[in-house]
Amino acid sequence: MGLSVYLPHLGYRRDSRVSLRQNLYFMSLVGGMAGLFAWAVATLATSLPAVQETPWLPDVISALVLGGFIGGFTVGFSDRWSGNRVLPRWIISGVLIGMSAGLIAGLIQIPLTGRLAESHSVLSRVVTWMVAGSLIGLGLGMRWLSVNRLRAAHALVGGLIGGGAGGSIFAGLGGSIPDLSLALGFVLTGLGISFGITFAPILLRDGLLQFVSSGDPRAQSKYGRSRKQWEVQDGDSYLIGSQSQDASMTRYRPEIEVYIPDAAVAPRHARLYGRDGRFFLARHPEVANPAGLARYPLRVLGRTVTGFQELHDSDDILIGRTALCFVARHRSRS
Repeated sequence: MGLSVYLPHLGYRRDSRVSLRQNLYFMSLVGGMAGLFAWAVATLATSLPAVQETPWLPDVISALVLGGFIGGFTVGFSDRWSGNRVLPRWIISGVLIGMSAGLIAGLIQIPLTGRLAESHSVLSRVVTWMVAGSLIGLGLGMRWLSVNRLRAAHALVGGLIGGGAGGSIFAGLGGSIPDLSLALGFVLTGLGISFGITFAPILLRDGLLQFVSSGDPRAQSKYGRSRKQWEVQDGDSYLIGSQSQDASMTRYRPEIEVYIPDAAVAPRHARLYGRDGRFFLARHPEVANPAGLARYPLRVLGRTVTGFQELHDSDDILIGRTALCFVARHRSRS
């Protein structure tokens, strides 16, 4: 039976736009708040006499603090948005990765500032902020390498743009309103990095996986009202399953990208991946045996998937007792 019984396909397009706006609002809030908190902490730290005695130390501390806050905030937000529970160990990992990237950026800033500060003070400030933003973004973007290698590039470019905007504002207004310009610089850098990590993949998405309904009350309660969506890009590879983050042994990110709390969904049930503009749904090897085929349903347009199946726009998917719909950006069917 097709999923059109539950929800008209036209609704997926409308819900997609609503979800896109919601993600933009949350992304803006997360990036801005991370930058604002980083500014407050960095201002307190750099105001200490011992720090001010060393010319390069305030920039290093600022990059360190900015990386830590953005790392923790973006990891927490992305995990929350994926539908799974946010775990402290991954927040801590995000903070440490962000701080490490910020420290490297701060150390790179030392020779740049020394060479450019006297003759090109404005350029020096803009370049150092761009270095900090791009390296912090790159470090945090490495978290998504297993999903798509382009995510690291998105984060790097976002941080580069955000850092450049922040550095330009600080260089232009620092003489007249230094505190406000510095705060705005931190906020814009945070926005740029969060944009690259969280929002650029959505803008560049080639399709999405849309929750429709579920016979399992847990999945229906979790996703039914929001009609959860998972954005997919060409080159992405998402593991779908019911394994919670508590059971994951990875140290930096969830093992399951599409989490469905359904008793008829295996811990590792299927993989959704894109290759050369085409998308496929494949049964996970752990449930490809006869017992797995019987216990853990996986169907596309009512047909059981035993190996892999190419997906097209508006294809109905049944995984366990949960109904999903695949929506392609390019709607032609081959």
